[in-house]
Amino acid sequence: MTRPILIIDVGHGGKDAGAIYGEYLEKDFNLEISLYQYYRFMDLGIDALINRTDDVYLSPDDRVEMINRSEAKICISNHVNAGGGEGAETIHSIYTDGKLAHKILYALQDAGQKIRRVFTRANSRGSDYYYIIRRTEAQTIIIEYAFIDHDEDRERLKDNLEHYAEAVIKALCSHLDLKYTPPKIEDKDIKEDWKLNGIKYLHENELLQDIEGWTKKIDGDAPVWMVGILLKNVHKDLRDHLIKKMKEGEDV
Repeated sequence: MTRPILIIDVGHGGKDAGAIYGEYLEKDFNLEISLYQYYRFMDLGIDALINRTDDVYLSPDDRVEMINRSEAKICISNHVNAGGGEGAETIHSIYTDGKLAHKILYALQDAGQKIRRVFTRANSRGSDYYYIIRRTEAQTIIIEYAFIDHDEDRERLKDNLEHYAEAVIKALCSHLDLKYTPPKIEDKDIKEDWKLNGIKYLHENELLQDIEGWTKKIDGDAPVWMVGILLKNVHKDLRDHLIKKMKEGEDV
């Protein structure tokens, strides 16, 4: 088996939701970020592993064992923060120089995220405080992408999740001197263009009025009232068309 250069530790999972704020669970953000990175590493031809691809629980010991067994050089542990702050931060071992942690944080800043700090923390025995850093043989970096309980920070993460995940990939490639190429335009991008053009068409034909509101909802689910208004306008347009045809004596 080829030794992977890095492994992705997907924070929390299963019965361990991590930080919670209303309907938002940290474990869901962590998994979405990590899966994006994992498949992008595959696209780049970089040998990487991930410790979970589904919403399953892994004990701390399970995580450490998987990371150490992989013999990966680097581990990134993906998390979302809580506690009233704002912005991203990275944590590295007290025994490392922090260069990779700084590179990742500044890459997130370049991607548009606010940043807080790069730091280390020691326990009362003078070892690394964080279990995942203390017990793993890889150079492990904990990445806190945003604060789930800060409304603006959480919305930035939701709107730019793949962009932030990509920034970390770029930073890792730079640090490891690996070839990096930006992601290709995928079907998703074509679909988004189609959606925008479709919204513009519906607006021009007076089937929807709030074009700005619909554009903002393009990445999420439109609320029921927006869909209801659209269907009402479509129904009215069809009814008026049929009435006109009937008055003109045409078959309908």
